[in-house]
Formats: sequence, structure tokens, C-alpha cells
Amino acid sequence: KQWYQRRVAITSGKMDPYLYEYLDAIIVQQSSPEEAFRRFDDIANRHTDNLRKITKQVQECRQNNDEAAVKKAVNEYDEALEKYIPVLMAQAKIYWDKTNYNMVEKIFRKSVEFCNEHDSWKLNVAHVLFMQENKYKEAIGFYEPIVKKHYDNILSVSAIVLANLCVSYIMTSQNEEAEDLMRKIEKEEEQMGYEDPERKIYHLCIVNLVIGTLYCAKGNFEFGITRVIKSMEPYSKKLGMDTWHYAKRCFLGLIENLAKHMIMVRDVVLQDCIQFLEHAELYGKNVACRIQPPLNAAAMHEFQGKNTVTYEARLIKGLLLLVCDL
Repeated sequence: KQWYQRRVAITSGKMDPYLYEYLDAIIVQQSSPEEAFRRFDDIANRHTDNLRKITKQVQECRQNNDEAAVKKAVNEYDEALEKYIPVLMAQAKIYWDKTNYNMVEKIFRKSVEFCNEHDSWKLNVAHVLFMQENKYKEAIGFYEPIVKKHYDNILSVSAIVLANLCVSYIMTSQNEEAEDLMRKIEKEEEQMGYEDPERKIYHLCIVNLVIGTLYCAKGNFEFGITRVIKSMEPYSKKLGMDTWHYAKRCFLGLIENLAKHMIMVRDVVLQDCIQFLEHAELYGKNVACRIQPPLNAAAMHEFQGKNTVTYEARLIKGLLLLVCDL
């Protein structure tokens, strides 16, 4: 305890007070999220008071036509806002981890006065609206400006943002907008493929994976699985650790529902599934499924033998053949 108190005294004397309190709350969060939230709230309130104070200074300087003072005050505001944003996000993450998205939205709405022009804030608001599954239209309002801002270089936008926007379009019956966006992504990927043939680009793959996963989760496995299969073409460029992780979850969901006799799937779709798994088996020999090996050294050899897409694809194909009696 004495050692901890000495460290606190030394650290608090050398570190920016706001940063010290922020890191202290992050540490407390591991054992007591409620106490951490209270601490973040105290820090956030001080930040917002400071932001209001600076806003008032900016207004006064503008009234006095003092351009130099305005510029200085605006810079101070931007710096203060950059200190506030991490506190706000840490606060929101406590409820995000509990999947309490309504509370996350309330936290963001309280900060709209200061953050409504901040890209990071807008992006996270879009994500929390999307996750609530009944606010796709509102999510589009936040995702669209981000995408349109970089429309001429659309691959600079995060793939998950593009995927979530496409899903939001589909869920609000704006299928043409979704198709236009996917064509734009496909066109840019083709262009980049000509410029750098060896480069692997996953944007369109992830968009199709997310759409396919959504339909599978809602029970429409035929359309969903078809989308997932389409997302992995060509296999030499699209099959990777992350893409395989999400693709196999859809196939395992399909197998589980078939085993429980909860769904019926046409034979042609099942044949497409078998063909896909055979392709994954062929192209996945050198693609790992997991990064971390087991801690037990004795299990290392077995892990290396099974830690390939080829092994898992063969296993999933066997399960599908067994369930469908093909």
C-alpha cells in the first residue's frame, strides 16, 4: 500500500492531472466499472465546463473583432475537445461492453453540444445506432457523410463502415443505394488490383460477409450463405484468418439448424456449400485459423496440424455431409 501511495505521489507530480485521472479511472474499471463510470463522469463534467468557458471566450473575442485572440481561443477549444473525447469514449465503452446501447446513445447525446462536428464522435454514434437494430435510418444519417466525404477514394474508409451502411440501406429498403455503393467498391478494388496485383483488399469481401451474416442470423440461410460464398471469390485473395472466422460461423449456424430440422435448404445450395468448403480446403493450406498457440508445449504439435483453414473446412464439410446424408 505504501509503495502504491509513493508511486501515486511521484506519478501525479509529473503527469498532466487530466491524464493521470483518466488513467486512474481506466485501471479502476477493471475491478469496478461503476466506480470508473463515476470518475469518468467527474472528469467529463470538468472538461465540459472548460469547453463552455472557452466557447464564451471565442464569442467575446469575435464581438471585439480580435482575430488573433479568436484564433488562439479556437485552438484552445480544439485541444480541450481532444482531451474530452477519450473520456467520453471510455465512459460509453463501459455500457457498450454490457450491450446496453440505449445508455451509450444517451451518453453521446449529452455531448452533442461539443462533439457534433467531430468525426470520431459521429462514427461511434453511427455504430451505436446501428447496433440497436431499429435505428438503421438514423445510422445512415451518420454513416453517409463519412462515406461521401471520401467517396473518390472509398477504400480509405473502414470496411466495417461501408458494410454497416450497406446493411442499413438494405434494412430500410434502399437496395439500389446499397448496390450502387457495392459497385463503387468493386470498381475501386478492380482498379487497385491492376495497379498492385499482389495486394489483398478485403473491403467488398467484408461487406458481403456482413450482409450474409445478417441474413443467416435472421434465418434466411439460403440467401445469407450465398452471399458469404460470393464474398470469398477469388479464394486466393479473399481467404484469410479473419474472413474465414466469420464465414465458418455462418456454416456452423446452417449445420446446427439443419440438425435440429428447423430449416429446409435446397439441394443446389447445399452443393454450393460443399463446393465452397472444397475450395477453402484447397486454398487454405497455409492460412492459419488462430494466432495464439496453446500454452501447453505438449499440445503445440497437434495445434499446428489443426490450425489451418484446410483442416477446419474438411471438418465442416464432413459435418454437413453427415447432417444432410449426402
